[in-house]
Amino acid sequence: MSGNRKLTELTIEELKIKQKRFRSFVSILSVVTLLALITFVYFAIKSNNYNFLVLLGGCSITLLLCITILKQVETEIKSRNSD
Repeated sequence: MSGNRKLTELTIEELKIKQKRFRSFVSILSVVTLLALITFVYFAIKSNNYNFLVLLGGCSITLLLCITILKQVETEIKSRNSD
C-alpha cells in the first residue's frame, strides 16, 4: 500500500530510496532505449521496412513517464530540504 501514497506523505528517507530506485531505472531504460533505437534503425535500413521505428514509441513514452516521476520526487526532496 505504500506505493499508492502521495509524495507529500512519504518521509525524507522513503523519498531518497524512491529517488535512487527511479534514477537507476531511468539509467537502465535509457541504455535499453538507445540500443533499441540503434538496432531498429539498422534493421529498418537493411530490410527497407520502416515499421520497426514505430516500436520505439512504447519505450520512449515509458522513459518519459519515469523521468517525470523522478523529477517530481527530486522536487519534493528539494522543497523539504529548503524548509
